[in-house]
Amino acid sequence: MSYVYIQSEPRLWTVGFYDPAGNWHAESDHGDTGSASERVHYLNGGGVNSSLDEALNSGDGTYRP
Repeated sequence: MSYVYIQSEPRLWTVGFYDPAGNWHAESDHGDTGSASERVHYLNGGGVNSSLDEALNSGDGTYRP
């Protein structure tokens, strides 16, 4: 199984997967393709986005976007 994202509404991208029967299973919704793509990457085993990982593991550990 692989996660993908689809444009489910004009400004909404939904992450999910298709089961073997072709049924869609939504996992999360995102307001842009970048965040949807990062979620798909993570769910497919790609790990945490490097900039987020660096932010979480620097300084006192406080995330500051």
